[in-house]
Amino acid sequence: MTEPVVQMKGVQKYFGSLHVLKNIHLSVSPGEVLVICGPSGSGKSTLLRTVNHLEPIDEGEIYVLGQPVGFRTLPNGKRVPVRDQDMNRLRSQIGMVFQRFNLFPHMTALQNVMEGLVTVKRVPREEAREKAKELLEKVGLGDKLHNYPSQLSGGQQQRTAIARALAMEPKLMLFDEPTSALDPELIGEVLAVMKEVAREGMTMMVVTHEMGFAREMADRVIFMDQGEILEEAPPEKFFTDPEHERAKAFLRRILTA
Repeated sequence: MTEPVVQMKGVQKYFGSLHVLKNIHLSVSPGEVLVICGPSGSGKSTLLRTVNHLEPIDEGEIYVLGQPVGFRTLPNGKRVPVRDQDMNRLRSQIGMVFQRFNLFPHMTALQNVMEGLVTVKRVPREEAREKAKELLEKVGLGDKLHNYPSQLSGGQQQRTAIARALAMEPKLMLFDEPTSALDPELIGEVLAVMKEVAREGMTMMVVTHEMGFAREMADRVIFMDQGEILEEAPPEKFFTDPEHERAKAFLRRILTA
């Protein structure tokens, strides 16, 4: 049996008195594309952000690549924080693409993609430049290397952000509604890059309302509502014969919008 890339066991998360993740049990296999969908406020983005400890959990355990995220449990049952250097080492193997592109505005596309290679991985600058150039060409931006974010469209900025994440050679990619801030005509160019990344065998967890992407590229779709996973199925089953009434209502609403 191959060890899961992500394993979540009994994960609970609260914001004050609001219970946003309720007893989440989930595993993601190597090379799997998992799409997480559901209405706004259902806990999708929070779930994703717990995977790299951007949101610490209150109970339960998360493992990525066999390593504990945020906390580990001692033999006596006590939970203790993971050391910062161990967490940073693990985070370097997790790429994340956000709704907003989070590019450095004072750096060109090329410099944005190079930055992590030079500062985190200590790759020599010339080697980092070549790698960044290659990745920007891969996402269709070979002619925009020296453009600043303000000179790029939203879709181009998001493709730069994907190239920047891929530059670190992650074992897992997290996408948090990567097309939600884009104009409709720019969504397709970002989804095309994500499909290419998926076809190359990258393990991906994707929070999205783009049901066409889910239908075409997901190995498994998870439907969340009010902090719970209510449905979990391959896309052919999820889209044609969902079991839960809330999943049926969600699909009716989103597919006829």
